[in-house]
Amino acid sequence: MAEYSLTFIAHGDSLSADNQNTIDRFVASRLTLEVISKSELSPNRVIDFTVSTDVPDVVKSLIQKEKEASNPPYDVIFQELRLRKSKKLFIFDMDSTLIYQEVIELIAAYADIEDKVAEITERAMNGELDFNASLRERVLLLKGIDATTLWDELKEKIQITNGAKELCKVLKKLDVVMGVCSGGFIPLASHVKDVLGLDYAYANTLGVDSENKLDGTTIGYIVNGEKKAELLLEIAAKHDIDPQDAVAVGDGANDLKMMSTGGWGVAWNAKPKVQKEAPCCLNTTSLQDILYIMGYSDSQINALLR
Repeated sequence: MAEYSLTFIAHGDSLSADNQNTIDRFVASRLTLEVISKSELSPNRVIDFTVSTDVPDVVKSLIQKEKEASNPPYDVIFQELRLRKSKKLFIFDMDSTLIYQEVIELIAAYADIEDKVAEITERAMNGELDFNASLRERVLLLKGIDATTLWDELKEKIQITNGAKELCKVLKKLDVVMGVCSGGFIPLASHVKDVLGLDYAYANTLGVDSENKLDGTTIGYIVNGEKKAELLLEIAAKHDIDPQDAVAVGDGANDLKMMSTGGWGVAWNAKPKVQKEAPCCLNTTSLQDILYIMGYSDSQINALLR
């Protein structure tokens, strides 16, 4: 039987005693699992089991059913143990992942149309609308906005997601290649790349007219779900990295393709469709918690952050 890690990460600051008892009962009651070891990666918050099983698909199904039935205050991550720390490439979505905001909605605020744009964005991220069509529709609404100081002003407004800087610092120390592939726009993606020390930034480019106002179009290729997956493979090939050692992190439906193209995917506080289809979900308040998924303990993380 192959060995796997089974990790429980609290959404909040800690797991209650009842939560921990529930977790122990859940693991003990799975006849499909043989428990090899148990440890705490973070005291009272992250419980980690090493288990063996010859029916991993059954285990995944049981975890999903448990999640849907009880909606527990913790995430459950199940993965093959040998692949846990082999990650060599991370590709991140930007909006609502590396940063808290949706950039197109920040731009829309200049024309007082953020509600219209936000509604289209929400439907696209839920997979209810074709991304290309939704982007064209939203970008057209931005026509006429003065772009002279737009990007410099937005750089002051965007908020980097809690834990993103720490996560990227550790990944850099581990020699992991990192990139942002965003359905947003390249001036902000490049800025986030520089702030976080990423290696690559890809995003859309907005057209401007002779008066330096947005003309309601995009220039060049659109970074949609398919393009994100292509870029993941392109970057992996450039660094001679097996795509199975790549991780995609995002929150929207247009991130699912790159999650399935890489060897692993993390749905970060994601839309319902993504929560259901992604390899794993993380619904906490810090992106740094991805390091627990990789099997690092608090003491190991602190050492890497020094």
